[in-house]
Amino acid sequence: MTEYFLKGEKIGLRPYKDEDFKEINRWVNDEKTTFYMFTGQRPTSLSASTSIYREQFENSSNVVFIVEDLQTQLPIGMAGLYDINPTARKAEFRILLGEGRGKGLGTETTKLVTDYGFDRLNMNRIFLGVTEENAGAVRAYKKAGYKVEGILKDDLYRNGRYYNSIRMAVLLRGTQ
Repeated sequence: MTEYFLKGEKIGLRPYKDEDFKEINRWVNDEKTTFYMFTGQRPTSLSASTSIYREQFENSSNVVFIVEDLQTQLPIGMAGLYDINPTARKAEFRILLGEGRGKGLGTETTKLVTDYGFDRLNMNRIFLGVTEENAGAVRAYKKAGYKVEGILKDDLYRNGRYYNSIRMAVLLRGTQ
């Protein structure tokens, strides 16, 4: 049985294992997974994605988890807080779900990681960026308490066109 660092109703968050990099490589090369993301602009080899993501997992300014579906105990994505600034008490939330989209798992993951940032890391502000047309992600972030702060016009070029990015954030509970 897997030991989880954080556990919700449907998902568990755990540290990475070397065998996760094969799944991560599959996700970052999957067009459906990365359709609205900067990730996936170029094909990435297993060795390249292992190097990139191992560095992210092991960087002391980040806390990144593998997301597992509790029912199947299989990895479905990764999520975490990046560029944690303890002085400003802020961090960037990022998530990549390779499996299980549309089932509320992204919302639950977002809530778990956000609460972790406030409760254990003493963050005051957690922010993110999302492509405006990624309606499912925008809904999930709003359900998790994130508020729109602004829109960056033509911020991401992908799929032969430009997309606007929405900047969203949540402040320490009770201070918004």
